[in-house]
Amino acid sequence: EAEQLNLISNTLEDLRTRTIGFGGIFDVDNKAERLVEVNQTLEDPKIWDDPKQAQALGKEKKLLDGVVGTINFLTDNITSS
Repeated sequence: EAEQLNLISNTLEDLRTRTIGFGGIFDVDNKAERLVEVNQTLEDPKIWDDPKQAQALGKEKKLLDGVVGTINFLTDNITSS
């Protein structure tokens, strides 16, 4: 089991290193920062004055939550095992 976890950990680290060049969809650090910004914007009651913008931010939040949450979950579970 330890050998499998080590293999998975190494694979994730390899993927993280290789995807740095892709930026955009794989840039987890920037996505995490953007998620904080989106959450702060959605906490402002004035955002609901523009329902289209609020809806767009809600969709972006859902996407960012999924990406950042999944990567954090995988990283936390591999490093804690």
